[in-house]
Amino acid sequence: MKKIFFRMSVAGYSLFSFLIVFPGFALADPCKNSFLGFPSWAEYLSFNPDSPGNCVINTSDGNPAILIAMAVLDILIRLSGLIAVFFVAYGGIKLATSQDSPEQLSGARKTILNAVIGLAIALIASQIVKFIAQQLVSNG
Repeated sequence: MKKIFFRMSVAGYSLFSFLIVFPGFALADPCKNSFLGFPSWAEYLSFNPDSPGNCVINTSDGNPAILIAMAVLDILIRLSGLIAVFFVAYGGIKLATSQDSPEQLSGARKTILNAVIGLAIALIASQIVKFIAQQLVSNG
C-alpha cells in the first residue's frame, strides 16, 4: 500500500511541476513557441494562420524586423536576469563557505549585492522593452 501511495504522490507531484514550469502549455499559440517562460522570437508579432495551418505574419501591426529585434532583446534581458539569479546563489555559497574570513565575506556580499542590482535592472528593462513593443504594435 505504501508503494502505491508513494508512486501516486510522485506522479502527482511530477504532473504539478510540469504544469508550473510550462504554464498554458496546451493553450499556447501554435505560432509562438515558448521555452521555460522565455518569450519566443515572434512574441510581439501577430499571425494569420492560413488554411493548411501555416503561420503567416500580419504586417499591418508594424515593422516585423523591429518587433523581432525587440523580442530578441527581451530574451537576452531575461537571460541576464536568470544569470543574476545564479550569481545570487553563487554569492550565497561563497558567503556560507567563507569561514569568517573578512575578505571572503566582503567579496561574497559584493557578489550578492551586485547580482541583486543586476536582477532589478533586468526586471525593469524587460518591462520597458515589453511596453515599447506593445506600443509599436498598437500604433502599427
